[in-house]
Amino acid sequence: MQDYKKIHFIGIGGIGISALAYLSLAEGKRVTGSDVADSALLDDLRENGAMITIGHDGDLVTDDTELVVYTEAIDPASNPEYQKAKELGIPLLSYFQALGQVSRAKKTIAIVGTHGKTTTTAMLGLALIEAGLDPTVIVGSKLKEFGRKNLYIGKGDLFVAEGCEYRRSFLSLEPFGVVLLNCEAEHLDYYKNEEDYVSAYRKLINQIPDDGFLVVNREDANAESLIQCCSGRVIEIGAHDAEELALNLKIIGDFNRLNATHAYKAAEAVGANTDEVRKALEAFGGAWRRLEHKGTFKGALVIDDYGHHPTEVRLTLEAVKKAYPEKRLICVFQPHQHSRTHQMLEEFKEAFGSADKVIITDIYAARDTEEDKAKINSEKLTAAIHHPDVSWGKDLNYTFGLLEQEAGENDVILVMGAGNIGMLAERLTEK
Repeated sequence: MQDYKKIHFIGIGGIGISALAYLSLAEGKRVTGSDVADSALLDDLRENGAMITIGHDGDLVTDDTELVVYTEAIDPASNPEYQKAKELGIPLLSYFQALGQVSRAKKTIAIVGTHGKTTTTAMLGLALIEAGLDPTVIVGSKLKEFGRKNLYIGKGDLFVAEGCEYRRSFLSLEPFGVVLLNCEAEHLDYYKNEEDYVSAYRKLINQIPDDGFLVVNREDANAESLIQCCSGRVIEIGAHDAEELALNLKIIGDFNRLNATHAYKAAEAVGANTDEVRKALEAFGGAWRRLEHKGTFKGALVIDDYGHHPTEVRLTLEAVKKAYPEKRLICVFQPHQHSRTHQMLEEFKEAFGSADKVIITDIYAARDTEEDKAKINSEKLTAAIHHPDVSWGKDLNYTFGLLEQEAGENDVILVMGAGNIGMLAERLTEK
């Protein structure tokens, strides 16, 4: 990417692709981009010099465009900018292919797993910064420590990147080290089954060089088979190691203690001063939409979280209930994808046990076919959940109305999901 001076980004407002746009702007490149809707993230990019258009139009790709980077959320066959770039013979890279190009110029540590990637990437990046190793960091969320951006540009040779397993995208990275948090079947709209899903991780770990390393949760069901693929140094950890490390974290949840232990061991593996690493991990206050305290609504504390897999829902609810045992816990959950909801219905049935009240909004459709939508809806999911107090919240406006009737000073409202449910948390807490 260093060879290109004018780059166009399709879907520039995405949480990952926007980081590459920031990086390109910092390197003095001319950046243009498009997206389907405006956002605060796009406003920030404009302030940094990007020229952004709302809506997709082939005319946005001009003869002097040297490279087009696109989000995998688009359909290349129908996107006019993608098609125009093909017509003009302009090189095209997906977000992760472009990220892979960045990783080739650095000593890359890839953070991967079904759950916890964003938090652990943030933790490791901040720890290495505190230790003076000055890495470049790309994380799947905004951090206040990065000026509410998802990117830190360092001058050192380390690159910390959150790796996404969807469509095997993380295989575009060239890792020196891999931090493997867990490996539990996900994205079954793409992968055939759990073994197919695990095979993607196996191939990534095979890419670790002999002098590289793997930090892995030995207690994960798929850990043993994945460890065998690593030709580098293997650093195994578990709950005992987290207890022994005894980090005094600001963020809640046993899973975050384990995430922090992964980050600590990875930082130690590249020679970071462990006192400085501990200091950074214990100061970390969390990432955007990861158990983020948003404010209050009618005296109730509002927490916003990205969790959308049934394991994430269950563990997050357990952590919040443990942190606020005297409060009534209201979980507002927006299912993400009809396909995921249908495929994991049995797990979702049992995921909400730690909540005192559950409200299920309509499913946020993403990459769903009409066949997917016909199999499941939120009303059916609500009826299937094993809980004494669960109701169908319909759209976000209707859910807001339910919370107006329900919420009180003795409540914690946990808003969860990967769609647009964050808008509800914003509305609840806006002054």
